[in-house]
Amino acid sequence: MKNVLITGGAGYIGSIMTRQLLDKGYKVVVVDDLSNGEVKALDERAKFKRLDLGDSKNVQQLFQINNFEAVLHFAGVISMAESMADPAKYFRINTFNTLNLLEAMVRHGADKIIFSSSAGVYGNPEKIPIPETHKTNPTNPYGESKLAVENILSWYDKIFGIKSVSLRYFNAAGASTDGKLGENHKSETHIIPLAIRAVLTDTEFALFGDDYNTDDGTCVRDYIHVEDLCNAHLLALNSLLERGNSAIYNVGTGVGYSNKDIVSHVEKISGKKLKIMMMGRRAGDSDTLVSDPSKIKTELGWKPKYSNPQIIIETAWKYHSYKHYENRD
Repeated sequence: MKNVLITGGAGYIGSIMTRQLLDKGYKVVVVDDLSNGEVKALDERAKFKRLDLGDSKNVQQLFQINNFEAVLHFAGVISMAESMADPAKYFRINTFNTLNLLEAMVRHGADKIIFSSSAGVYGNPEKIPIPETHKTNPTNPYGESKLAVENILSWYDKIFGIKSVSLRYFNAAGASTDGKLGENHKSETHIIPLAIRAVLTDTEFALFGDDYNTDDGTCVRDYIHVEDLCNAHLLALNSLLERGNSAIYNVGTGVGYSNKDIVSHVEKISGKKLKIMMMGRRAGDSDTLVSDPSKIKTELGWKPKYSNPQIIIETAWKYHSYKHYENRD
């Protein structure tokens, strides 16, 4: 039974990844400081340790008492806007804490890691869809903190032989297909949960910008269902364990949907009209961000099953509806 470490395993993507790995027969140790994760999202089949990755001594002890064959590193902070207000937080948590993790891996002989990177490393794209060969030019500390880790991983491969797969997420969305695990950030910035919450609470929904260079004037994004995203991690893990080659992959569908498209789907699935409050553009938002996912499809055989707006929003609606009525009781 392969023993793997998942950092951030009480969070949105990490909790669903934990369940997928356990279902595949992996032995899983989850670490999370619970600053953004939830205890109730932890799978009881996994071993859990509450741990701040900034604590290098405890990170070293974790590796000393466990023989990890691979690490899946989800722990981090994700708000582009917040990173402009507090860059130190982003470099400390996303970059410095990853260095602590890598140093423990070197010291204790763990030599495989899958890193949650971001399409934010590209900045404002010059080409759509965006291939992995597109130049990297982050426009905020969040994207820069992710790119810094990618560069560090390259050096740790050359110097120490640590093999890595960096997965550049586009827009992770939706919830587990059974509706039990989903997106529940303490400070939410993503359009789908915000729109669903507005419906459930009968409050206004802020739509940012309708003057972008797109067909309907709103931003266009590439949405990837969280179950498909986790499946990409499984395939990347299998590749590392079997072949041990470092790589970088986009994880997206290659299809974009506008903010107005998303609003329309939320209204259709909920059966209610949103009370839309038009706002100005958010600083740094690009017109269109759509991936070229051909590399991961060709090299790893990845095929998304759930990544269309209908399924994404149906699963998110199921999850958030349950959370809403659970919290009212």
